[in-house]
Amino acid sequence: MKKISIVLLVMSFFYAAQAQRKIGGEWSAGGRFGGSLGVTLKSHARTNDYAFELIAANSFDEKMKGFSTAILYEKLAPISGNGQLSAMLGGGFNFNFYQQKTNFGVSGTLGFDWRLKAVPLNFQADWMPTFFFINTTHFSGINGAFSVRYIFNRK
Repeated sequence: MKKISIVLLVMSFFYAAQAQRKIGGEWSAGGRFGGSLGVTLKSHARTNDYAFELIAANSFDEKMKGFSTAILYEKLAPISGNGQLSAMLGGGFNFNFYQQKTNFGVSGTLGFDWRLKAVPLNFQADWMPTFFFINTTHFSGINGAFSVRYIFNRK
């Protein structure tokens, strides 16, 4: 099962890297604070209607301790006329590593994404429920968080 989890993780990274090449929008990186504490890397599409996000964080869920990595596709729906504030809905894969055990699951995401115009900052408030089903069966619904990112290539 551990080998399958590693193969799925590697395939997910290659898929995300290939998709990132095609979208060519803004890149941002920063911190994630809340139900998990870690770092986040996000790439918005040129059209600002979707984004890919990679999260590496330490979870505070008592049943799912350890380090987690999530790869998410996020559909964005502009709320403001200038496209800076968007509602967000998406999902992807989640890997949890704890005590030489790799757990695999799926995550959903629901929240808001706000990119400032005056300064190159991106804020995100979201909820990321996760259901693990390989090597364990557990639903983690406590991962609500606030992310702050610096935008590297403002478009």
